Amino acid sequence: MAFRFRISRRLFQPVSARVQPNTIRFTRNPIVKTQMASISTPPPGKYEWLVVVPDKPGTAQKRLEVRAQHFEGLKPYVESQQFKTGGAVLKDKPSSDDPSTFDWYGSTLVLVAESKEEVKAILEKDIYTKSGVWDTENALILAAKFAFRFP
Repeated sequence: MAFRFRISRRLFQPVSARVQPNTIRFTRNPIVKTQMASISTPPPGKYEWLVVVPDKPGTAQKRLEVRAQHFEGLKPYVESQQFKTGGAVLKDKPSSDDPSTFDWYGSTLVLVAESKEEVKAILEKDIYTKSGVWDTENALILAAKFAFRFP
């Protein structure tokens, strides 16, 4: 008994020919497809900002002390979807999930705002800045245009 494999001509088209509106699909084999989430754009006049804020030296203990307050302060931004993603940046891969063992570098986040000044104002309100953990003077704040994102 002979097996017949059907190979779709679509697989041999350039990637651009396989792109459908609001989605991007990359096909490596005929069975498995990876689909990325559609890219949402910020409202008119607003931009997404990529932010990396280093911690000041010797503030790991203080970071842990005010961490719960920091998370509480994030809630309005997360619920309104002004903050798209964020979290800690570590100097090395942690050996456990215990935050007290982390080698902290700082924090990163992606947020929606009208200007760099608005981003700075948000950072200044955070308990990590008020308690001396974040070094906001050396924060990297960049306007970003993301090409893709995964759900």
